[in-house]
Amino acid sequence: MSKEKVKLWTNQYLIIIILSSVMFASFYMITAGFPIFVSTISDNPAIAGIMTTTLMTASLITRFFASVIIQKVNMKLLLIISLVYFLGTIALTFINDSIGFLIFIRALQGIGFSMLTILVFTISSNIVPKSRLGEGIVFFAMSTSVGTTMGPLIAIAYLANYSFRSMMMLTLGLMSFAFVCSFFVKNTVKNEKESPQPTNKEPFYKYMFDKRVLLPCILVALNYMAIAGTVNFIGAFGKEIDVGGRISQFFIAQAIAMIIVRVFSGKIFDKFGHRILIIPGAISGTVGLILLGFSTGMGMVWISGALFGIAYAIIHPIIQAWALTLVPPEKKATANSMLLIFIDFGLAIGSLGLGILAKSVGYGMTFSFSAAFMIVILLLYLFGSNKTKAFDVGHEKSETTRRN
Repeated sequence: MSKEKVKLWTNQYLIIIILSSVMFASFYMITAGFPIFVSTISDNPAIAGIMTTTLMTASLITRFFASVIIQKVNMKLLLIISLVYFLGTIALTFINDSIGFLIFIRALQGIGFSMLTILVFTISSNIVPKSRLGEGIVFFAMSTSVGTTMGPLIAIAYLANYSFRSMMMLTLGLMSFAFVCSFFVKNTVKNEKESPQPTNKEPFYKYMFDKRVLLPCILVALNYMAIAGTVNFIGAFGKEIDVGGRISQFFIAQAIAMIIVRVFSGKIFDKFGHRILIIPGAISGTVGLILLGFSTGMGMVWISGALFGIAYAIIHPIIQAWALTLVPPEKKATANSMLLIFIDFGLAIGSLGLGILAKSVGYGMTFSFSAAFMIVILLLYLFGSNKTKAFDVGHEKSETTRRN
């Protein structure tokens, strides 16, 4: 029992939590702000989708090489360099506001964000004590989710009253704060060397892929296809139903629901497994998106935000935790890398596809149609998770025995 009481909230853990929250909030402020800005200079909603798709495609390509770079370079130094690079991409937005140039900037930001996310995920997992790994991952996921949720909320509310350029100045300031925090992060390479990594002897393609986590990765990708719609088009939907910037309250409802659910979802997972969480999470997400599509006032927006917030709180972190139980310890890095790649893929496809759909059917119906992603998640999980159940249970039992 004493081993389970190892201190989690160290100075290093707090720093990486704060840095990650600010970084994700800044990034998603930009992600939500770009479509709103583009809508003022173009009548084609697909352009906004193309921008996010360009960003996620660049991020996706970068991820295949980032893990190799991280293994060979001091992580603290690489984190500082990556933050300077991303600050530079924000500064470039003040040079030119043509569609082509903005798409180019989004590609550059995709490269930087890919490096930053892999770095903070790796550093945080190295900082967390092994005896409290699950708890540490949940709270770290909470910090990134809060940033992901608050970013669009701030952007939509801010742009309802102020200019896009002043918002970019705000994100420049926030990322500068993250940059300052990075100087207090310690390099964690020594933690990685404490245990052997058999995967380093394998070919690169085997280190990047493990078929045992393919189903969880597909489910996460589908989840982010649905999330892409709320991140990219909720602001424009506010104009469509004449509520303006108040539509950002969707993210307040989502954040409240997410925080409440995350407080106890980790304990439920530890006691009862993933099935009791993922099924109701997918159902809640389905209902939430359908209701959002038919919303005509803020009451319905709040309810839909809370329902989608439940799905947001459950699906990604619980599927990630489930995926990590499907592979041996030396393949956990592979599982995390695959999940991040599929997240990028889901955002890229979702942003482009839903942007094209929005042009034809409007933003409201686009949200309702995107509920199909949640339905597919539910069906694939129900039919596919049984094939992984035996290994999952056996792995969990062996882990429990080892810890005891």
